[in-house]
Amino acid sequence: MPQLCAKSSSLKIRGRHLTVLQSAQGQNFFHFVKSNSYTDDIFTAWMAQQLKTDLLAETWQRKGHALPSNCSLPYHVYNIKAIKLYHRPYFSSYHDHSKWCVSTQGSKYRWTCIGDLNRDPRQAFRSGGFICTHNQEIYYAFHRLLVHYEPCD
Repeated sequence: MPQLCAKSSSLKIRGRHLTVLQSAQGQNFFHFVKSNSYTDDIFTAWMAQQLKTDLLAETWQRKGHALPSNCSLPYHVYNIKAIKLYHRPYFSSYHDHSKWCVSTQGSKYRWTCIGDLNRDPRQAFRSGGFICTHNQEIYYAFHRLLVHYEPCD
């Protein structure tokens, strides 16, 4: 492990923990982890604000259980509603169980985060987290899947 992460730092706040890992090549990874006692939306209340970017979030959005896109804080979170894989028909987030987000096109940093929590009010009571990178190749691989997202009301 010392070879993988040349440097790391950590920030603890009750119910949540952020660790910044640095690869041997100098690339930073932000690891966001929450316990079941942290009940805010991890995307809106923490990740978007910490990364200082608007996020497009792809999570499983079952009818009546998804949080709406949120523009109430300085950095916004928009729900991706449809994605399209290369040479495949597009499909809705209702049929996709993946959990990831990317920063919006015009952002200073092109973040990609992959994790294990949905944007669902019931997920507030689950522990879990995300690992985020601003690797350009990873960002473009995920961002090009986007077909449509939900604007804020």
